[in-house]
Amino acid sequence: MSLRYSFRHLFFGGKLRQKRLYKILEDLDASNGGDDTKIKALETAIGKASGTGAGGILKDVKDIQDTIGDSTDPAEGTIEARLQALENPTTQGDG
Repeated sequence: MSLRYSFRHLFFGGKLRQKRLYKILEDLDASNGGDDTKIKALETAIGKASGTGAGGILKDVKDIQDTIGDSTDPAEGTIEARLQALENPTTQGDG
């Protein structure tokens, strides 16, 4: 039964048909079902913004940022530190 049909028959004789209203609400609830499961799957794939138990895409992004490093103060072993070492080699005296 379509919701459009249900809405037209919600009132009879100027009174609200309570059973019909409950049926409409049940139909609407059923048609929106599964959203919680989909949202949880997305949270798992993306990760939680709070960082607590973060995984998925957020963890991947943080791992990439840690690997690249900060250009203003690069940590040893990061890509940024290695690039700066290539661009600004220290000259060592041969004696």
